[in-house]
Amino acid sequence: MGNNVFRENTEHEQEMLFSPLKDLSGRVRKKLQNHWSTHFYEHVFTQIDETKFGRLYHDGYSRPNKPVNELVSLEIIKHLLGMSDKELEHAYVFDFRVRNALGKETLGDNICEKTLTNFRRRLMKYEEETGQDLLHEVFEDHRTYFQREFEIDASTQRMDSTFIEANIKQLSRVDLLAKVLHNFLCDLPEEIVQELPAGMDELADTENLELSYHLEPDEIPAEMETLAEHIAWLVERFRGEAEYAELESFAHLQRVLDEQCYRIPEFEDDNPEPDDQGHPGDESPGWQPLQTYTSPSESTATAGDGPDSESVGRDAEEKHDHVGLEESDEIGSESLQNPHDDEATYRSKNAEDYFGYKSNIAETCNGENPFRLITAVRVDTNNTDDGDLLGEDARNLAEETGLRDLLVDGGYTHKEVEKCCRDQGITQHFTGITGQRPAAEKMSLAAPEWDGTRMVACPAGHEPFEQNHYETGRISGKIEKQFCDGCQHQENCFVNEQQEHYSYGFRERRVEVAQRRKRLNDPAEQEFLNSRAGVESLMNEMYHKDGEKTKFTGKIKVKNASIAKAIGRNLKRASGFLESEAKLEKSAG
Repeated sequence: MGNNVFRENTEHEQEMLFSPLKDLSGRVRKKLQNHWSTHFYEHVFTQIDETKFGRLYHDGYSRPNKPVNELVSLEIIKHLLGMSDKELEHAYVFDFRVRNALGKETLGDNICEKTLTNFRRRLMKYEEETGQDLLHEVFEDHRTYFQREFEIDASTQRMDSTFIEANIKQLSRVDLLAKVLHNFLCDLPEEIVQELPAGMDELADTENLELSYHLEPDEIPAEMETLAEHIAWLVERFRGEAEYAELESFAHLQRVLDEQCYRIPEFEDDNPEPDDQGHPGDESPGWQPLQTYTSPSESTATAGDGPDSESVGRDAEEKHDHVGLEESDEIGSESLQNPHDDEATYRSKNAEDYFGYKSNIAETCNGENPFRLITAVRVDTNNTDDGDLLGEDARNLAEETGLRDLLVDGGYTHKEVEKCCRDQGITQHFTGITGQRPAAEKMSLAAPEWDGTRMVACPAGHEPFEQNHYETGRISGKIEKQFCDGCQHQENCFVNEQQEHYSYGFRERRVEVAQRRKRLNDPAEQEFLNSRAGVESLMNEMYHKDGEKTKFTGKIKVKNASIAKAIGRNLKRASGFLESEAKLEKSAG
């Protein structure tokens, strides 16, 4: 996948006979020994398995690659120290902290920004082609090493999610249509643009972007319809020319057309022409040319040519729209928000709009551990359910970290994922319950004694004489009349009187939620749940203190930055612990 041949980096294992380190005084050398950069070298750099990255490079004879353990470490240090690529390049050459973290004893060799970006590109391309996330594998190896090295108990963890604002401008609908048109027209040769229908070429001019600022509110709907007509015409005109149809800007044009517009049925061809093999055409005829356009030269030639000029004007006035615009509330949250980042999605929460991604993170929260270890980092589009993000990590966290108790908020209430957690031996502890609370006068379904889906005893202590649990998840049962007639709970009980007995029936999910609500009222459970509160500081460490928007575009880039940050945060926590231990040893001595 690259022009370099893979070589493992072992130079850092060879100690130099003469180096500036040898000239340091004992006191300074002691400080360096307890510095984060030394901890980084010992607990991050040397633990990176370079062989996993060999597939990014070709076999044969060529110039060896820049050491992978250095490139991965630099990616982590970039986020640990909040550096730009230019600052990281200079730090690699001149900053002894960075040199020390990479196992280097002297200043000297160089690196350029292109080396850093090329490595990221290799990682991204490999993940897109194979689905294998090499940087996440580094994180998992790092997590396993830290848990073992520092004897961290990960049986209790807390989890939360947060929105990551995309590095894009929020476009109005009319500006989005204009932007994708502009981008495609700018990708076309100038001579082709000049031959496009009259007026369309004007959208290649950047002055005609941001129409929402230049148009009156009542002018916007008509302008959007015109833009939609232009887009549909361009899609049909260039879809058969691979040179242009394979452009990213054309894909955005097609996507906006599919997501924002619809064909007006009365102009559909009820009897499409057969294809080259004589078969009937597809049910969906595609986006056909919407009106008869003329190029600028044709328009000039026909204007004023005797009596025909009147009919030309009349035809223009009788132009029919063949494409309509979807209502705003009918457009999916996964629709294109800005072509600058075509993977960012839209989400509305608590009356606020968000554009971008979502990160889901877990960390240990056992107070007896030396420090909190980040155990999971998952990034997806921001319209992804919290439960789905948890589902991606549930099995791994149970098997690899020993997770048994997971503290989450009500947003992780997800039937399938809860079952997955139970199957893995994970107990979810919810700090809140989503949905409407049951009426206070009604008896809770948690009042009976349950053994799974079987009622052992009703609130009055009686067992139903018949019970059923169906594959659909419904529970039903019958209780003898002699037990229910005159019962003190009868008025607000969940049973219904029948001719010969009392019966009940409801979904098992209602029992689970009721039992969860009951646990929330338990003082011991409340005290246990209080340990989740610190997860907010984790989100602040990882994201919010760096600003509202990510500096990256595309899900893989945003995700890789989050993974690098997580490793860096773990190292910083471990380093703080090691420094405090060293101080205790010094004071004890």
